[in-house]
Amino acid sequence: MVWAATKLILWDDIYPTYKRVNIEYKGRNPQLIYRKIKRALRDIFRIPEGNLQERNFKWETSEKGEEFSADWDAIKPLDNFTYIKIEVRLRGFVSGGVGRISVSYRPTLVTEYPQDTFWQQNILYEMLRRLWHVLFYRKKRNEYFEMAQKMAERFEEEIKEFIHAMK
Repeated sequence: MVWAATKLILWDDIYPTYKRVNIEYKGRNPQLIYRKIKRALRDIFRIPEGNLQERNFKWETSEKGEEFSADWDAIKPLDNFTYIKIEVRLRGFVSGGVGRISVSYRPTLVTEYPQDTFWQQNILYEMLRRLWHVLFYRKKRNEYFEMAQKMAERFEEEIKEFIHAMK
């Protein structure tokens, strides 16, 4: 990730037609998916420890049962300019060991070019950066995109297999 105040950002959704993948389950022990999602993010995307951020966590118990929700942002750095960002949202309810969950996730490939200094804001720099991007870096970004697609598909398969095993 580039640490700059001003950046040119290229943002590609891994699933451009529907952006978010939604997985729903009704059955026994849906609360077990919480740990599985965290483990799958670390194992499949190989997210460094500090790059898995739990933005929201709520687990409330009432007379009706337990209601829970969690949101994660995970960042997988690929090089100085590009990283994979995965946003995961979990919502669920369980009562007496039976309940429902909804998992949605959105993987994206992000490239950031800094534009802080006078040189980086210069038109000559922008032309050279654009030429470098078109001639060399585009191929690398395409490789990253394919890798991110495979990882996202594997993440989805692993969550679905886990849910299927719970039935």
